[in-house]
Amino acid sequence: MTDEPKSALALKAQALAAKLPNQIGDNSWAFEPYLSASNPDAQNLIDLLMDDVCAAWMATFSVRKPSTDTQQKFWDCGSAILANLMRAKCNKWPTTIGMYRSKGALDRERRYRPMYMTADRFRTVQDWLVKCGHIELVKKGYNLPGDSQTSRFALTEAGAKELEVKDWTFDDFKVYRGREAVRLKDHNDRLCGYDDTPEIDDLRARLDEINAKLDTIDIATTRPLTIHDRKSEYQGRKVRLHRVFNRGNFDHGGRFYGGWWQNVKSNARAKITIDGQHTIEADFRGFNPAVLLAEAGQSIPEDPYSPIVGANAPKELRDHAKATLAALLNSKSGSTEEPRDFNSTRWGMTAEDFRNKVLDAFPMVSAMLGTDKGMTLQRLESDLAEEIMLHFVRQGHAILPIHDAFIVQAHLEGELVQVMKDTFKARLGQVPPVKVTRSYALR
Repeated sequence: MTDEPKSALALKAQALAAKLPNQIGDNSWAFEPYLSASNPDAQNLIDLLMDDVCAAWMATFSVRKPSTDTQQKFWDCGSAILANLMRAKCNKWPTTIGMYRSKGALDRERRYRPMYMTADRFRTVQDWLVKCGHIELVKKGYNLPGDSQTSRFALTEAGAKELEVKDWTFDDFKVYRGREAVRLKDHNDRLCGYDDTPEIDDLRARLDEINAKLDTIDIATTRPLTIHDRKSEYQGRKVRLHRVFNRGNFDHGGRFYGGWWQNVKSNARAKITIDGQHTIEADFRGFNPAVLLAEAGQSIPEDPYSPIVGANAPKELRDHAKATLAALLNSKSGSTEEPRDFNSTRWGMTAEDFRNKVLDAFPMVSAMLGTDKGMTLQRLESDLAEEIMLHFVRQGHAILPIHDAFIVQAHLEGELVQVMKDTFKARLGQVPPVKVTRSYALR
């Protein structure tokens, strides 16, 4: 199986992008419109800086000044921007914040921002923060056919000094509850609008029920997290979850995101406590191949990837199988570059041979190429996750999702495994393998 040649339009876009300055920073986070400083001292510095910026902006109006309400909205936009850039500066990696500049892009995300954060106001505040020397445009965004990049901003040295960013940590910032926890992305992976329906309202209500429980519990670790424990996506102890649907279709995706525990490494997840109690983690072993086999009426082996690599395969080869199958199921064109960094000498086959091995082991996949099967599998996975979480939440227990895995207090291990198996069987008619990680005894 070989990758399809790129279209002339895609090649032209790639060539144009290559002539632009490097758009890829070391690390970049998306702008969080509901972020603010929870530390009053940090917020006071933002207030003082925004007072100066507002004064400079107001001085440009010689006769009719903006109303007090308009000034407050200007101030609120600037406060959110500065909080985002301050928190990024707390990161140990060089980190920028991706913020749209175009009205079209900002209008497309209207649902996901506070009402006062209009496109025109947001761009105006960006411009004034730049003009006053507090923030800078690090990388200019662009939008080419098949290739785009969001503009990236950072605090200037003067802005960082004035806001005393060296004194703050992730704990000094908080994402307050936004007005939209159900998010839809288009085919270009951009947030987009949608119409509310009774089904969406019910989905949102169930998510609110889960978040209400998360708001009441203490999720901590048995030791402080270090930079080595965190993934680059880690942005502090965020707890509330949201669901993300994909490709403009609520039948696609739906995974739960937002919990800080999803952005730490597995060794750090082993240190998580819930209300002071040790925890365990249980996950569906090989969710995608298990579902494919169940849907085909075939029995599910203890390792659902064993039809590809056999039993007791080296972890590296199993990882190749996992990545390749997922890439094939999610490919829009039906082709994939997986397995990447494949050692043909070690495994005695080429990467193309291995892709064919995956397709031979799961022949039903050939008919699924380019059909978004991976996205519909994610919807199934996320719906099962919702059902499992609601089981525990409605009994007063906390449960932390990591896609097809869950963390609960250690004494709930047996119940979690049984609920996972029962929920899967109710949908697919078979009992799946569930893996449990019990590292609390080693802490």
